[in-house]
Amino acid sequence: MPPLSGRQTQFYIDVVYGVAFSLGFGYLLVFGMDARVAALQGGLVLGYFLRVWENMSIYEQILEEQVAQAAETKVAAEVDDQVSGAVADEVETHVEDHVEEHVDDRVQERVEEEVEEHIEDADPRQSDVVGDPSA
Repeated sequence: MPPLSGRQTQFYIDVVYGVAFSLGFGYLLVFGMDARVAALQGGLVLGYFLRVWENMSIYEQILEEQVAQAAETKVAAEVDDQVSGAVADEVETHVEDHVEEHVDDRVQERVEEEVEEHIEDADPRQSDVVGDPSA
């Protein structure tokens, strides 16, 4: 038997009290001590069982809330794992394609600009050197 703790301990205490109240009520009914004492004991037993019923209802609500919270947490973690993996794959695929196209276009444009600049810079010098008879 596991060590008693928390609500489990309270449950066993309630069971012991219930058994004691019931035995006391049964003793009073069998041996007929006094009608007033039997009525009082009967009221105590009825009140006790109503208290136990209330405690069990509250305990069930707490368990339902804990189970629902654990389920929500687990589902959220699984959704995050699945969605983040799928999104990462999708982003990686699209980014690679887009970046490659963009980089290729930009590199080609930049190379063309650089070549044109070098050609423009080189043309006046060559024409001076070639056209100059003193050189």
